[in-house]
Amino acid sequence: MASARETAVSQAATLAATSTVIVVVVKLFAAWQSRSVSVLAEALQSLVDIVLSGLTLVTVRYAARPADDDHPWGHGKAELLSGAMQMLVVIATAGVIAWQASLRLAQPSEIEVSSGLVAMIVAVAMNLAVIARLRKVDREHASPALRGEIEHLRSDIFASCGVFVGLVAVALTGWNALDPLVAIIFTLLGAVFAIRQLLKLGHELLDGSLPSEEVDLVKQALIEHPEVRDFHKLRTRRVGNLRIVSLHVLLDDDLSFVQAHDLAEEVESHLSQVLGGALVTAHYEPYQAEMQHQATAHASER
Repeated sequence: MASARETAVSQAATLAATSTVIVVVVKLFAAWQSRSVSVLAEALQSLVDIVLSGLTLVTVRYAARPADDDHPWGHGKAELLSGAMQMLVVIATAGVIAWQASLRLAQPSEIEVSSGLVAMIVAVAMNLAVIARLRKVDREHASPALRGEIEHLRSDIFASCGVFVGLVAVALTGWNALDPLVAIIFTLLGAVFAIRQLLKLGHELLDGSLPSEEVDLVKQALIEHPEVRDFHKLRTRRVGNLRIVSLHVLLDDDLSFVQAHDLAEEVESHLSQVLGGALVTAHYEPYQAEMQHQATAHASER
Protein backbone atom coordinates (compact mmCIF):
# COMPACT_ATOMS: atom_id res chain seq x y z
CA MET A 1 0.00 0.00 0.00
CA ALA A 2 1.36 3.44 -0.95
CA SER A 3 2.55 5.67 1.86
CA ALA A 4 1.04 9.10 2.49
CA ARG A 5 4.21 10.72 1.11
CA GLU A 6 4.21 8.59 -2.04
CA THR A 7 0.55 9.33 -2.69
CA ALA A 8 0.89 13.09 -2.14
CA VAL A 9 4.06 13.45 -4.24
CA SER A 10 2.68 11.24 -7.02
CA GLN A 11 -0.56 13.24 -7.17
CA ALA A 12 1.41 16.50 -7.29
CA ALA A 13 3.60 15.15 -10.11
CA THR A 14 0.50 14.04 -12.02
CA LEU A 15 -0.99 17.52 -11.63
CA ALA A 16 2.21 19.09 -12.97
CA ALA A 17 2.28 16.73 -15.96
CA THR A 18 -1.37 17.36 -16.82
CA SER A 19 -0.97 21.12 -16.52
CA THR A 20 2.11 21.06 -18.73
CA VAL A 21 0.26 19.18 -21.48
CA ILE A 22 -2.49 21.81 -21.50
CA VAL A 23 0.02 24.67 -21.56
CA VAL A 24 1.90 23.08 -24.48
CA VAL A 25 -1.27 22.73 -26.54
CA VAL A 26 -2.16 26.38 -25.90
CA LYS A 27 1.35 27.61 -26.79
CA LEU A 28 1.68 25.49 -29.94
CA PHE A 29 -1.65 26.75 -31.21
CA ALA A 30 -0.62 30.33 -30.42
CA ALA A 31 2.75 29.84 -32.14
CA TRP A 32 0.98 28.60 -35.28
CA GLN A 33 -1.45 31.51 -35.21
CA SER A 34 1.07 34.23 -34.42
CA ARG A 35 4.13 32.97 -36.35
CA SER A 36 6.16 34.22 -33.39
CA VAL A 37 9.52 32.55 -32.75
CA SER A 38 9.44 33.55 -29.09
CA VAL A 39 6.04 31.87 -28.61
CA LEU A 40 7.30 28.83 -30.53
CA ALA A 41 10.37 28.71 -28.29
CA GLU A 42 8.12 28.70 -25.24
CA ALA A 43 6.02 25.93 -26.74
CA LEU A 44 9.10 23.80 -27.42
CA GLN A 45 10.38 24.38 -23.89
CA SER A 46 7.06 23.25 -22.50
CA LEU A 47 6.97 20.29 -24.89
CA VAL A 48 10.24 19.12 -23.36
CA ASP A 49 8.67 19.67 -19.95
CA ILE A 50 5.96 17.12 -20.79
CA VAL A 51 8.62 14.44 -21.07
CA LEU A 52 10.31 15.68 -17.91
CA SER A 53 7.04 15.79 -15.99
CA GLY A 54 6.40 12.19 -17.01
CA LEU A 55 9.91 11.32 -15.83
CA THR A 56 9.16 13.01 -12.50
CA LEU A 57 5.99 10.97 -12.12
CA VAL A 58 7.85 7.69 -12.72
CA THR A 59 10.77 8.74 -10.51
CA VAL A 60 8.78 9.65 -7.41
CA ARG A 61 7.08 6.26 -7.54
CA TYR A 62 10.41 4.45 -7.87
CA ALA A 63 12.04 6.57 -5.16
CA ALA A 64 9.24 5.69 -2.74
CA ARG A 65 10.21 2.00 -2.77
CA PRO A 66 11.38 0.77 0.63
CA ALA A 67 15.00 -0.11 1.33
CA ASP A 68 16.13 -3.58 0.20
CA ASP A 69 19.31 -5.65 0.17
CA ASP A 70 20.66 -3.89 -2.91
CA HIS A 71 19.65 -0.40 -1.71
CA PRO A 72 19.91 -0.36 2.10
CA TRP A 73 19.46 3.42 2.22
CA GLY A 74 16.36 3.30 0.07
CA HIS A 75 15.83 4.61 -3.48
CA GLY A 76 15.56 8.32 -2.68
CA LYS A 77 18.51 9.37 -4.83
CA ALA A 78 16.47 8.50 -7.91
CA GLU A 79 14.70 11.82 -7.37
CA LEU A 80 18.04 13.64 -7.33
CA LEU A 81 19.14 11.97 -10.55
CA SER A 82 15.80 12.82 -12.15
CA GLY A 83 16.08 16.44 -11.08
CA ALA A 84 19.64 16.70 -12.42
CA MET A 85 18.57 15.17 -15.74
CA GLN A 86 15.73 17.66 -15.99
CA MET A 87 18.08 20.59 -15.50
CA LEU A 88 20.51 19.28 -18.14
CA VAL A 89 17.68 18.92 -20.66
CA VAL A 90 16.45 22.46 -19.89
CA ILE A 91 19.95 23.83 -20.47
CA ALA A 92 20.35 21.95 -23.75
CA THR A 93 16.91 23.02 -24.98
CA ALA A 94 17.67 26.64 -24.14
CA GLY A 95 20.79 26.45 -26.30
CA VAL A 96 18.89 25.05 -29.29
CA ILE A 97 16.14 27.66 -29.00
CA ALA A 98 18.64 30.51 -28.67
CA TRP A 99 20.39 29.29 -31.83
CA GLN A 100 17.13 29.08 -33.80
CA ALA A 101 16.04 32.52 -32.57
CA SER A 102 19.37 34.00 -33.65
CA LEU A 103 18.64 32.81 -37.20
CA ARG A 104 15.27 34.60 -37.11
CA LEU A 105 16.97 37.68 -35.65
CA ALA A 106 19.00 37.95 -38.85
CA GLN A 107 15.79 37.87 -40.92
CA PRO A 108 12.84 39.23 -38.86
CA SER A 109 9.31 38.54 -40.12
CA GLU A 110 5.93 40.07 -39.30
CA ILE A 111 3.92 38.42 -36.52
CA GLU A 112 0.37 38.55 -35.10
CA VAL A 113 0.64 39.18 -31.37
CA SER A 114 -2.86 38.75 -29.87
CA SER A 115 -2.95 34.95 -29.75
CA GLY A 116 0.55 34.91 -28.30
CA LEU A 117 -0.45 37.33 -25.54
CA VAL A 118 -3.45 35.20 -24.56
CA ALA A 119 -1.32 32.04 -24.52
CA MET A 120 1.27 33.61 -22.21
CA ILE A 121 -1.44 34.77 -19.78
CA VAL A 122 -2.97 31.28 -19.66
CA ALA A 123 0.46 29.67 -19.16
CA VAL A 124 1.45 31.97 -16.29
CA ALA A 125 -1.88 31.56 -14.50
CA MET A 126 -1.81 27.76 -14.71
CA ASN A 127 1.84 27.50 -13.69
CA LEU A 128 1.35 29.75 -10.67
CA ALA A 129 -1.51 27.56 -9.47
CA VAL A 130 0.50 24.36 -9.93
CA ILE A 131 3.58 25.81 -8.21
CA ALA A 132 1.50 26.70 -5.16
CA ARG A 133 0.36 23.10 -4.90
CA LEU A 134 3.82 21.61 -5.49
CA ARG A 135 5.40 23.88 -2.87
CA LYS A 136 2.86 22.78 -0.29
CA VAL A 137 3.59 19.11 -0.97
CA ASP A 138 7.35 19.69 -1.00
CA ARG A 139 7.23 21.49 2.36
CA GLU A 140 5.42 18.51 3.86
CA HIS A 141 7.35 15.69 2.18
CA ALA A 142 10.68 17.16 0.93
CA SER A 143 10.80 15.86 -2.65
CA PRO A 144 13.84 16.78 -4.80
CA ALA A 145 11.90 15.75 -7.91
CA LEU A 146 9.11 18.20 -7.10
CA ARG A 147 11.66 20.92 -6.38
CA GLY A 148 13.06 20.32 -9.87
CA GLU A 149 9.53 20.56 -11.28
CA ILE A 150 8.94 23.82 -9.38
CA GLU A 151 12.16 25.22 -10.84
CA HIS A 152 10.94 24.24 -14.34
CA LEU A 153 7.65 26.02 -13.84
CA ARG A 154 9.31 29.10 -12.33
CA SER A 155 11.57 29.29 -15.35
CA ASP A 156 8.55 28.89 -17.61
CA ILE A 157 6.69 31.70 -15.86
CA PHE A 158 9.68 33.99 -16.11
CA ALA A 159 10.11 33.26 -19.80
CA SER A 160 6.37 33.59 -20.49
CA CYS A 161 6.32 37.01 -18.85
CA GLY A 162 9.29 38.05 -20.94
CA VAL A 163 7.65 36.85 -24.13
CA PHE A 164 4.48 38.72 -23.16
CA VAL A 165 6.45 41.96 -22.69
CA GLY A 166 8.26 41.37 -25.97
CA LEU A 167 5.01 40.84 -27.88
CA VAL A 168 3.57 44.02 -26.40
CA ALA A 169 6.72 45.88 -27.44
CA VAL A 170 6.42 44.48 -30.98
CA ALA A 171 2.77 45.62 -31.14
CA LEU A 172 3.67 49.10 -29.92
CA THR A 173 6.82 49.69 -31.97
CA GLY A 174 6.35 47.47 -35.03
CA TRP A 175 9.96 46.30 -34.58
CA ASN A 176 9.68 42.57 -35.38
CA ALA A 177 13.30 41.87 -34.44
CA LEU A 178 12.24 42.17 -30.79
CA ASP A 179 10.47 38.82 -31.05
CA PRO A 180 13.55 36.60 -31.59
CA LEU A 181 15.61 38.87 -29.34
CA VAL A 182 13.23 38.24 -26.45
CA ALA A 183 13.34 34.51 -27.17
CA ILE A 184 17.14 34.51 -26.89
CA ILE A 185 17.26 36.55 -23.69
CA PHE A 186 14.67 34.59 -21.74
CA THR A 187 15.71 31.11 -22.81
CA LEU A 188 19.25 31.90 -21.67
CA LEU A 189 17.96 33.28 -18.36
CA GLY A 190 15.97 30.07 -17.96
CA ALA A 191 19.21 28.15 -18.46
CA VAL A 192 20.80 30.16 -15.65
CA PHE A 193 17.99 29.13 -13.28
CA ALA A 194 18.52 25.51 -14.33
CA ILE A 195 22.26 25.70 -13.68
CA ARG A 196 21.63 27.03 -10.17
CA GLN A 197 19.28 24.15 -9.42
CA LEU A 198 21.74 21.66 -10.91
CA LEU A 199 24.42 22.85 -8.49
CA LYS A 200 22.06 22.33 -5.55
CA LEU A 201 21.22 18.82 -6.71
CA GLY A 202 24.91 18.08 -7.23
CA HIS A 203 25.56 18.92 -3.57
CA GLU A 204 23.15 16.21 -2.44
CA LEU A 205 24.29 13.70 -5.08
CA LEU A 206 27.85 14.08 -3.75
CA ASP A 207 26.63 13.44 -0.18
CA GLY A 208 27.00 17.05 0.87
CA SER A 209 26.09 17.88 4.45
CA LEU A 210 22.68 19.06 5.58
CA PRO A 211 22.05 22.83 5.58
CA SER A 212 24.03 24.67 8.25
CA GLU A 213 20.88 25.61 10.17
CA GLU A 214 19.93 21.93 10.53
CA VAL A 215 23.47 20.98 11.59
CA ASP A 216 23.33 23.78 14.18
CA LEU A 217 20.10 22.32 15.56
CA VAL A 218 21.88 18.99 16.08
CA LYS A 219 24.88 20.63 17.75
CA GLN A 220 22.70 22.73 20.04
CA ALA A 221 20.69 19.69 21.11
CA LEU A 222 23.91 17.85 21.96
CA ILE A 223 25.34 20.80 23.89
CA GLU A 224 22.16 21.12 25.94
CA HIS A 225 21.86 17.39 26.69
CA PRO A 226 22.78 16.89 30.38
CA GLU A 227 24.48 13.49 29.88
CA VAL A 228 26.56 14.32 26.81
CA ARG A 229 30.08 15.38 27.84
CA ASP A 230 31.26 16.08 24.31
CA PHE A 231 30.87 14.85 20.73
CA HIS A 232 32.90 14.64 17.52
CA LYS A 233 32.95 13.12 14.03
CA LEU A 234 29.53 14.61 13.34
CA ARG A 235 28.56 13.78 9.76
CA THR A 236 25.30 14.55 7.99
CA ARG A 237 23.83 13.91 4.56
CA ARG A 238 20.54 13.46 2.81
CA VAL A 239 19.20 10.62 0.66
CA GLY A 240 15.94 11.72 -0.96
CA ASN A 241 13.74 12.84 1.91
CA LEU A 242 15.78 10.90 4.51
CA ARG A 243 18.23 12.86 6.67
CA ILE A 244 21.15 10.78 7.93
CA VAL A 245 23.30 11.74 10.92
CA SER A 246 26.25 9.85 12.43
CA LEU A 247 28.46 10.96 15.30
CA HIS A 248 30.57 9.90 18.28
CA VAL A 249 29.08 10.81 21.66
CA LEU A 250 31.32 11.07 24.75
CA LEU A 251 29.70 9.91 28.00
CA ASP A 252 30.83 9.45 31.61
CA ASP A 253 33.46 6.74 32.06
CA ASP A 254 31.76 5.09 35.03
CA LEU A 255 28.60 4.18 33.12
CA SER A 256 27.97 0.49 32.59
CA PHE A 257 27.87 -0.87 29.03
CA VAL A 258 24.09 -1.18 29.24
CA GLN A 259 23.67 2.34 30.67
CA ALA A 260 25.88 3.87 27.98
CA HIS A 261 24.04 1.95 25.28
CA ASP A 262 20.64 3.07 26.53
CA LEU A 263 21.83 6.66 26.80
CA ALA A 264 23.23 6.60 23.28
CA GLU A 265 19.87 5.37 21.98
CA GLU A 266 18.17 8.18 23.89
CA VAL A 267 20.48 10.69 22.18
CA GLU A 268 19.72 9.14 18.78
CA SER A 269 15.98 9.39 19.37
CA HIS A 270 16.25 12.99 20.55
CA LEU A 271 18.31 14.11 17.55
CA SER A 272 15.91 12.34 15.20
CA GLN A 273 13.03 14.31 16.69
CA VAL A 274 14.99 17.58 16.46
CA LEU A 275 15.27 17.08 12.69
CA GLY A 276 11.67 16.01 12.29
CA GLY A 277 12.52 12.36 11.72
CA ALA A 278 16.09 11.40 10.78
CA LEU A 279 18.20 8.26 10.81
CA VAL A 280 20.74 8.89 13.60
CA THR A 281 23.61 6.56 14.51
CA ALA A 282 25.58 7.43 17.65
CA HIS A 283 28.78 5.62 18.63
CA TYR A 284 29.43 6.14 22.34
CA GLU A 285 32.85 6.56 23.93
CA PRO A 286 34.08 7.12 27.52
CA TYR A 287 34.94 10.80 27.95
CA GLN A 288 38.11 10.62 30.08
CA ALA A 289 39.54 7.67 28.15
CA GLU A 290 38.92 9.42 24.83
CA MET A 291 40.52 12.65 26.08
CA GLN A 292 43.57 10.68 27.17
CA HIS A 293 43.67 8.91 23.81
CA GLN A 294 43.47 12.23 21.97
CA ALA A 295 46.28 13.68 24.11
CA THR A 296 48.63 10.78 23.45
CA ALA A 297 47.81 9.26 20.09
CA HIS A 298 47.04 12.55 18.30
CA ALA A 299 49.35 14.96 20.10
CA SER A 300 51.43 15.51 16.96
CA GLU A 301 48.33 16.59 14.99
CA ARG A 302 47.63 19.56 17.23
